[in-house]
This record gives sequence, structure tokens and C-alpha cells, in this order.
Amino acid sequence: MKFPFAALALLLSIPPFPAFGGVKFEKDRLDLKANPEDSTLVTEFPFVNEGKEPVRIMELRSSCGCLSAVADKDEYAAGEKGIITATFDLGRFTGEEEKAINVRTSEKENADYRLVVGVEIPEVFVVEPDLLEWEVGEGTKTKSFRIKVPHKDPIHIITIAPSRENFQYELIEHKAGRDYEIKLTPVSTETPMLGVLKITTDCKIEKHRRQLAFFSIARPKPAPPTPSVKG
Repeated sequence: MKFPFAALALLLSIPPFPAFGGVKFEKDRLDLKANPEDSTLVTEFPFVNEGKEPVRIMELRSSCGCLSAVADKDEYAAGEKGIITATFDLGRFTGEEEKAINVRTSEKENADYRLVVGVEIPEVFVVEPDLLEWEVGEGTKTKSFRIKVPHKDPIHIITIAPSRENFQYELIEHKAGRDYEIKLTPVSTETPMLGVLKITTDCKIEKHRRQLAFFSIARPKPAPPTPSVKG
């Protein structure tokens, strides 16, 4: 049977999926670069209500307490434009971070949206590892933090204050303002504990002037169970 040409043309003109109106964001992901002195970054997600009905913003939920979001109003008429403003609290983050905002609207179809904020945060004062750890009963072995300063200006360590008296430290300057080592030695490892070295520097940026280096004495992790052998 021959298919009428007019009917075929009509079928080809129909979109393969239903096209719903509603909220349309210019971008659902924004990538930002922070400066070392930045404490927060603010960015905007513009959108338009392309539907024929008013749309309400019902919920804005962030994947992290460091990221907040607010819409410029609650309801948007058909054809009206709007903006969701996102504020990223950089805190002590460094490197690359990615957080999301989940948007729920009153639309009957496709009511949920996910907006992503990616941030590249320059490293200023790097302490490695994140945690120096001993096991209970391990002994008084000396372990070290290594500190690097990739910032454009050198940063010098002024003071170090351990939060625990049963630890001794030694500061070694490999390169002034650029490369340091802090050797840490426990007096005893018989008792579990968590401590921190409070490091004060001469960094010109207030938020980076004080740094923390964490250490602990932890109980040994239990050995995994031995699998039973079936005869």
C-alpha cells in the first residue's frame, strides 16, 4: 500500500518528543574562578517562563550549606524573565569544587531543574597530609607535615601552637616563605585523641593568615573477618 505523500510530510513535521513550555534557563551550569582573597562568589542563573501559565518557584535546595540560592520573586507570568542568584561561601575550600542547586517549580510537566556551580579556587598555603595519624600503642615515631606556598607572595610561619601537650614539634625551613616541614612526635600513643596545630603566618590575606594541621591517635581498625571455607 502506498503511503500518501501529504500524510508523510505531516508526520515529519511533528517533533519526535512533546515540546512543553515552562521555565528555560540560559545555562544550567556556571564555572567560576575565585581570587585568593575572595570569601564569597555571587553568580546568577537567568531564565524565562516560556509557558502559557504563571509559574511559581516552590523550592530551592542546595547540595551544600556553603551554597545558597534565592529567586528575585516567587511567581513569574507567561513570558516573564527571572533570575536565581547563587552565593558560594568559599570558606577554606581550595582546588576545584562543584555544588548544585535543585529547583522545584509549580509546572505540571518537567517541574524539577538542577543548576550547577563549579568553582576553581587557587591554593595559597598547602598542608599535607590532611591528617597525621598514629595507632594506639604504635610507639613514638616521628611523622611530618609538609607545607608548600604556591601563592605569588611568600608566606612565613610565625608561630605554631599544639592543642595537645603530649606532642612535641620541630619546624624546619627548607626554603623561606615557600617550603616548610613540621616534624611531630608523640610523647605516648597509649590513649586515643585528636589534636591540631594552630599555625600563624604573615600572609597578607586575612582569611589565610591562620592555618590548621590535624593529628590523631586512633584505635586500630578491626581486621576483616576471615572467610569460612566450606568443605
